[in-house]
Amino acid sequence: MKKKRMSSLPSDTVVSTAVVSPSEEATVGSILTFQLATQRYGLPVTAVNQIVEIVAITHLPQMPQGIQGAINVHGRVVPVIDLRLRFGLDCMPYHLHTPLILVEADGQLLALIVDAVDDVVEVVLPAAEETAVVQVGQELIPLVNVAHLLNRQERQQLAHRLPPSPAQHRPITKTGLACWPQEPRLHE
Repeated sequence: MKKKRMSSLPSDTVVSTAVVSPSEEATVGSILTFQLATQRYGLPVTAVNQIVEIVAITHLPQMPQGIQGAINVHGRVVPVIDLRLRFGLDCMPYHLHTPLILVEADGQLLALIVDAVDDVVEVVLPAAEETAVVQVGQELIPLVNVAHLLNRQERQQLAHRLPPSPAQHRPITKTGLACWPQEPRLHE
């Protein structure tokens, strides 16, 4: 498998250019396809949490390339990554129906800004965990490995800048059960 570094990505981000051949060990699986500019990309559906329309993004200053800020998703603070900027493409203005793909990467929820969400298709997936290219008809579709979207330094920077989600930081009671967050109480 040939690996290369892309000049527009942070130096720790590795993109693989492997194409799966029928002789390699592989399985059939589903991918969610989406658009960035004129290129179609794919995400394994197992990594996709949900797809929502864009909401107000809280800007975080001095963040790595492509990290636009954070949003609140059901009480969780979720970093927002504009994949256009992350992949070295020109930024496009966001509109009311700009899609966010919520993905889980190493236990952290991330919101990915894309141009459009296309379809779910079945493909032959590579056995390796690296980012690969799969073939759908005559089209080659690069797969995005969500575990490689952020490097270690960027993960640490986000961990220091964002508060922990309630699910990540719950106090333990005497019985060993989490009692927070509690239901809000109304004052009479």
